[in-house]
Amino acid sequence: EWEIHNATMDAHPIHVHQVKFQVVGRQTMMGPGAMMTGMMPPIDMGMLMPAEANESGWKDTVIAYPGQITRVRATFDLPGLYVWHCHIVEHEDNEMMRPFCVSDPSNPAACPPSDGGEMPGMPM
Repeated sequence: EWEIHNATMDAHPIHVHQVKFQVVGRQTMMGPGAMMTGMMPPIDMGMLMPAEANESGWKDTVIAYPGQITRVRATFDLPGLYVWHCHIVEHEDNEMMRPFCVSDPSNPAACPPSDGGEMPGMPM
């Protein structure tokens, strides 16, 4: 399960390549500085709100609303490199397009050593 923290004032359409996921729900970020850069994680979170009716089923893109934590659940069938990004082009061009590696605990070699450009391996 992933948590997408959005401490900005913009909604971000987050897309993950090569995998489908289900939207679990969202929580409101609360506490001093919850909406300010560099103040993560928020001190408190509101109650988990279920996914909206139009978000049922498998997705490859989800809207991360301002001031909320969006939770999604994905199954990765194969280990290796994947990419997530915001579908707003200006955001993609400013570090909101990142590779990440998914590894099988029985074969950690599926993820090459990090050069600092991707997120560390995550177990499948």
